[in-house]
Amino acid sequence: MIKLLIDFIQFLYALAPLLMSLSVLTMLSVLLSKSIKRHTTVYYTVFAIPFILVTVPFAGRLFGLEIFNFNRIPFLGGIMRDYIHMGTLGFPLLIIIMYMGALNPKNSTVKKLLGIRKELSILSGFPILTHSLIRVTNNFPSALKFFTDNGEYMANAKVTNALGAGITNFSFVLGILMLALFIPLWVTSFNSVHKRMGNIKWKKLQRWSYVLYAMLFIHAMGIQAGFMLNPRERETPKPAVEVSATTSETHNRSNRENSELQQRADRDKRNDKNTVQTVADSVKQRGNGDNRTEVARPAENRRRQQNQGFADIKVDAPTKRYIHIASLLLIFGSYLYLRLRKARLKSGSR
Repeated sequence: MIKLLIDFIQFLYALAPLLMSLSVLTMLSVLLSKSIKRHTTVYYTVFAIPFILVTVPFAGRLFGLEIFNFNRIPFLGGIMRDYIHMGTLGFPLLIIIMYMGALNPKNSTVKKLLGIRKELSILSGFPILTHSLIRVTNNFPSALKFFTDNGEYMANAKVTNALGAGITNFSFVLGILMLALFIPLWVTSFNSVHKRMGNIKWKKLQRWSYVLYAMLFIHAMGIQAGFMLNPRERETPKPAVEVSATTSETHNRSNRENSELQQRADRDKRNDKNTVQTVADSVKQRGNGDNRTEVARPAENRRRQQNQGFADIKVDAPTKRYIHIASLLLIFGSYLYLRLRKARLKSGSR
């Protein structure tokens, strides 16, 4: 039962990672709300460590310095890759922060989350900045070239659909504007900066978070839609000539090996008949063993099929793209509905 549950969770994570990460992080934020409030420095330090381990070697390579790549460390490398891939940590944390303003503050669960909203905003900044640093450096120059020098871009890039490439590159350029808007919102979340600004200026600045949420939706949808229209990589099957040549070579090698074995057997037969008999018996026993193996193989295959779980189900890339788009529509659509509903209730109470 436990294995089935773990397999199902792994399947959901592979199928809809954003929804899975959002569910897990929401649960952890509620359960650890008191701990996050009391030990904010500890949580900030823990979240800052992967950020430093990613950015320092990356910045070193930009200046020609080779620094140890911490991604090679098994467990730590997985966390660092999650930092770079925003859908695991940064994006779900932003969604949790976004939803707090749309839900009923009198609800006990929402109240716990509202109590650590500022802390969650700061924690989200570390994976978001990590993602932005890597993605902006790698993708922004070529994305900008699509609009400034489209002819050269189309000549050098692997583009199968111009519309898809345009949507993707627009999303990358939009990411720069999002980063420019996110940094002041993130920095002013620290208590020391908040106190210096005062509540009035701080609230005016924080209203720009709604613009950030809208840009976040466009950015995420654009990347998914762009990659559906213009996939990054296409699998190319091996030419039939190459497969045929390989098969022929294997067949010739097998014939040579069989010929050598036959010559060796003839030589043994001339030298010692008893040895030939021993070899024949051995070959016969081996053949019987192979037959038993062939008989046992279907049963082994049946057991293997029975042991397969949800995690063994394969979903193709286009289907995953559709699921990602459906997840985004569900998350942001429900947020917009709840936000408008709360605004109507607030205006009606007046």
